[in-house]
Amino acid sequence: MTFKFIKITHNYFLIFIINFCVFNTRPIQASRIPTIKVLIVKNQKIRIRADRSIPLTFEGHGFSNKKFKGLTLKLANNRKTMLFDKNKQKIYDLKTKDQFLVKTSDVRGIWVGQKRYSGKLKIFVLDNEILVVNILGVENYLSSVVGSEMPSKWPMEALKAQAIASRTYALKQKGNSLFDIDSTDRNQVYNGLESSTYETKKAVSSTRSLVLTYKNKLINAVFHSSSAGMTENSQDVWENEFPYLSSVKDFDKKNPKLRWQKRFSNDQLQKLFPRIGGIKQIEILNITNTGRVKNVKIQGDYGSDQISGIDIRKRMDLKSTLVRFKLIENNETKSDNEKPELLSTKTLEDKPITYIVKAGDSLSDISYRYNVNFDEIVRLNNIKDPSIININQKLLIPRNHFNHVPSIEKILVVSGYGSGHGVGMSQWGARYLAIKGAKAEEILKHFYRGVKIKPFKRYFL
Repeated sequence: MTFKFIKITHNYFLIFIINFCVFNTRPIQASRIPTIKVLIVKNQKIRIRADRSIPLTFEGHGFSNKKFKGLTLKLANNRKTMLFDKNKQKIYDLKTKDQFLVKTSDVRGIWVGQKRYSGKLKIFVLDNEILVVNILGVENYLSSVVGSEMPSKWPMEALKAQAIASRTYALKQKGNSLFDIDSTDRNQVYNGLESSTYETKKAVSSTRSLVLTYKNKLINAVFHSSSAGMTENSQDVWENEFPYLSSVKDFDKKNPKLRWQKRFSNDQLQKLFPRIGGIKQIEILNITNTGRVKNVKIQGDYGSDQISGIDIRKRMDLKSTLVRFKLIENNETKSDNEKPELLSTKTLEDKPITYIVKAGDSLSDISYRYNVNFDEIVRLNNIKDPSIININQKLLIPRNHFNHVPSIEKILVVSGYGSGHGVGMSQWGARYLAIKGAKAEEILKHFYRGVKIKPFKRYFL
């Protein structure tokens, strides 16, 4: 009997030791999960509130563990203020460089504007705006990023590939002062708890801690929506050349973003390129091996300019740089009231052409170009010394039947392919490969050449 008692006690003791070891290592493992600081809002007015009845906790500005359900911060009329919903009559003045921390025990998260976020919030008051930074474990962050970057109903292996690429990209950004990463497509899209689904959580948990490395360092795991057949070399888009970001075949042909077109009126072009007076001519100077525009030369009413494909994409809000340009006549029907004046031959013949003098111009060159007499230009513009004309000076050029061109407004048509910068993993390509049976590792190693997939270690940074 005594022996049995000792045996049972011994077994319980072993169970106790095992349980102690297992359950006490979990917090240690959890503490090793890297956190990420994500910029979620940058504005002059910020609204923060609890999801329902569980209050939030506020620290900073002389408060310690203050409980509240709603808070508004605002910059207006050179004044920085803050007020809590419970007592809106009490307004607190803020100063530049003030910082606050907002926490919650509610798993439903914290509302910032129209989106909910888990983790905690760090608020920074700057000179002209307020920043809200979401601080949370990178794995929780990724369950939203995957759903924000890809439809959660896409094949699981594509979602896993996105999870590994996004984890690598996020951890590569760590180390900045106020925040590590932006929540927009400047870095990678993060929409908070609303984009976290069962599928995205599964994709993240099944790839937990896995990252892409090259020579034992995290790679710059950039990705895009669609490359239109071939991804791009990093050095053809940015200054740096990364061996693992080389041009490879894409599989994104059955994709609604493959072809697109955008049109610009003369008024729109004037606003986009005010310095040179819109676009009257556009010439592609050089392209990459995959056909993307590297540089263009544009000619406007007041001069010309050279601009990179990246810059023109940004300024004109184009989906990619795999584009071609064409100026076509605007055949939009004019109203009856406009027609008589626009089609009056007498009015057109009487009205001189306006020319803006450019660097290197001379009156003899201009007269030759417009096939008019040199002296006619001098008389029409009351020029005292024909040898002196100034850059940007407006000259009136007499019309004749040789230089008369009907004033037909043209529009610029931009025809494009693909969406994004074209470097790294193509998301539509990843979807296609996953449908065809490829695993996440195969997908990633196709788009990122020579990489390895390993559990994250600090020395990878």
